[in-house]
Amino acid sequence: MNNMITQNHRVLFTSVFGPYGIKDRYAEALGMQMELLNNQVTRAQGVHSPRQSYLSFALYLLAENISAQSTVIDFPSWKEFTNELKNGYTHVAISFIVPNVLKVKRMAEYIRMHYPDTKILLGGYGTIIPDLADIVPHDEACKGEGVRWLREYFGEDTSAPLVHPVLRNPVYNYTYGMKSNPRGSVLLTGTGCKNGCTFCITSHMFKKEYLPLLPAGRDVFNTCIKLEQELGAVNFMVMDENFLMQKERGIELLELMEMEKKTYSFVLFCSANIIRQLGIDFFVRMGISRVWVGVESKTNTHDKVKGIDLRELFEELQSHGIAVLASTILFQDHHDADTIIDEINWVNSLNSDMVQFMNYTPWPTTGLYEKLESEGRLKQIPYRNQHGAGELSFDHPHFKNASDHEKYLYNAFKSKYRNGGPAIMKMARTAARGYIKAVSDCEIRENTGLKWNNTTICYEKTASPVTDDFMRARIVMMRNEALRYRPALFAAMLFSPTSITRRLSLDTIRLYNNTFGRPGLKDKIKSAVILVSACIESLRIIFSRIAGKEGIIRQPSLHRVEYGADTSAVTGGADAVPGTRRIITQK
Repeated sequence: MNNMITQNHRVLFTSVFGPYGIKDRYAEALGMQMELLNNQVTRAQGVHSPRQSYLSFALYLLAENISAQSTVIDFPSWKEFTNELKNGYTHVAISFIVPNVLKVKRMAEYIRMHYPDTKILLGGYGTIIPDLADIVPHDEACKGEGVRWLREYFGEDTSAPLVHPVLRNPVYNYTYGMKSNPRGSVLLTGTGCKNGCTFCITSHMFKKEYLPLLPAGRDVFNTCIKLEQELGAVNFMVMDENFLMQKERGIELLELMEMEKKTYSFVLFCSANIIRQLGIDFFVRMGISRVWVGVESKTNTHDKVKGIDLRELFEELQSHGIAVLASTILFQDHHDADTIIDEINWVNSLNSDMVQFMNYTPWPTTGLYEKLESEGRLKQIPYRNQHGAGELSFDHPHFKNASDHEKYLYNAFKSKYRNGGPAIMKMARTAARGYIKAVSDCEIRENTGLKWNNTTICYEKTASPVTDDFMRARIVMMRNEALRYRPALFAAMLFSPTSITRRLSLDTIRLYNNTFGRPGLKDKIKSAVILVSACIESLRIIFSRIAGKEGIIRQPSLHRVEYGADTSAVTGGADAVPGTRRIITQK
């Protein structure tokens, strides 16, 4: 297909319509909020739960990397979706997950009825549904990496430079009901995973291969520079199953950060074995502020955790200022009424800052699905209910009652909260401890002549003491990050669920006072404002529960970006400028 034909296309990229986390004809309430933390990490923490919603990142990546005129609508209401269709599109591309399939069905049927000439393209994890063609009318479905697939579909150069989108992340941020402006962005560095965990949809969807989107450290660094210049962002969420498994890329990124004196910070996913291979000093120097680690089970045999004392690893990370989010899976075959409680207690004993609990779910295409299918154990559970927070979609040898599947999961979150305290307090404590240790370690290294070697990724002895300017700048950033938590600590203490967690919060306040001095007037005012906001938020939660809801359900507003047609940035021609953006309207 030549470029002239491509330019005649108009493509609408859209997520499924809202509202979200509300049970209706098309979706469930449980497990279906448009919030990662409150939905599946800090669930049951009530007023303490940070409230954030993230954009559908892939939609913007796709729109940036085709030459056709395109529009992205994220979080549309049904009315906003149908009104957008009136603008006239040759193609509508919908991204979705399995439990939202009925929403996609409604969208596709509406398009077929009112715009029969419009092509319907489907993408996202929802495309793994075996009988998708019988449920949702569509023309094509992308089951893999979308940029290359879409370029090939439109006849464009599949090897053209990737244009990384510029996105504010998260969409909104509330702490104890107090809204603050999002300060960070997101890096889309790669997709797929080589670990091949039997339950992992990502690993199997990409055939246990990793596909880099930003293959080199310089690619990542240049993207950080672009995001800083356009958004002022210096904190980044890295969307990659195991970013640092590509060690050379991470090492090159750190080297460039040091050369250009850029102390960026990152939140990322990383397996325990990669953390051990690279070492804590690398993680601190790199500016990793939070790491998501899959622990899966006390009895698992995954290579990524073999021979590693996870409690010791987590304590080492936290003592260096790196917050840990551990993830684990309930209702594996070896779980019964006793062992599942033992599993939950074990995960909580690792003392991570946060835990994601999810129910074992055999997604189509995975090894787990094939195993359970061959054993005749798959249940006919509606797709809308397959969200990992409710009834299991397979026959479990010990848990036959569907209500148990919800009860154990919720109680797992509750036990983490009541025994460990609010996640905000724990992350604040981790941040302060990391600052203290970074200052101490830097002084010791400078006094004893230790200097960082990016080739061996460790500190090595030199002939004379050296000043580590990069690490000193990093320490300033670590201090500022720790102080961001301070105004919320009083509310964390007053609303703590138990006397034990209240004492932990009080100890954290004392740690801050001893480290940074007593709070000034500005911090006291902020603390008072957050406390008032927390009281109001707590009342709203109480009224929500009286109304039969687990808590407040927040709805993200429509995010719309319109891109003008442009061939130069995606066809590899003489005028190609990697990173050129074509946004003409955004709201």
